[in-house]
Amino acid sequence: MPHTVLGSFEGEWFEVTTPEQARLLSDPAALRHLEPFIGRTLGAAEAAREAGVSVERMLYRVRQFVAAGLLEEAGERRRAGRPVRLYRAPGGFRVPFHLTPFADLEAQILRHGRAYDRLRARAGARGLARLDLNARLLYRSTEGEVHSETFMPDARTYAAFRQHHIGGDYMGVLWLDDGTARQVQDALNALRELLVLQDGQRAGKRPYLIQTALHPLDADDPEALPGPPG
Repeated sequence: MPHTVLGSFEGEWFEVTTPEQARLLSDPAALRHLEPFIGRTLGAAEAAREAGVSVERMLYRVRQFVAAGLLEEAGERRRAGRPVRLYRAPGGFRVPFHLTPFADLEAQILRHGRAYDRLRARAGARGLARLDLNARLLYRSTEGEVHSETFMPDARTYAAFRQHHIGGDYMGVLWLDDGTARQVQDALNALRELLVLQDGQRAGKRPYLIQTALHPLDADDPEALPGPPG
């Protein structure tokens, strides 16, 4: 049984066996339509409302999933007029990498991260727009490092913005000793445990994009020493 990290799973795993199944399960747009059915029995209209798509689009995807063997009919629900046809997908899928449409793992990570990168850029731009920013700063610090950053009017304005608005991001390549890297790893582990406990019901909550990454880089790789962003 596969070891899960983000949550527990006690059901039976569906073993993906065809490239078409792997392609659909590797496509974020397709997954958006399949997700309401995973481990649950629903009608197409219910799934469409949950996914935030039209019933027509959901019915198209349902036919696609049924033909691929990822979704199966699960009876009908009686009601006035025509009964509702129900569908169910397995509660867990195991997708062998060799069946996916990606050339390698790097391509897979880039594809899956693309939607989150767009969300981050859009949300970050909205936050910066509140400060009426119109310039970037490119400079060599007194420590000898070249930096590129968004212009902030002054420290007081920035502090006030951070006090009243939740959000922000930081990305960069830092040189850490093993002890500091372990401290960062421990902090990320604690954060991940906190976030897993918070996931679930949406009442009284709003969505936040959260990204964390800590990867050792090859010091001899030129891309490990990126210049300031453009």
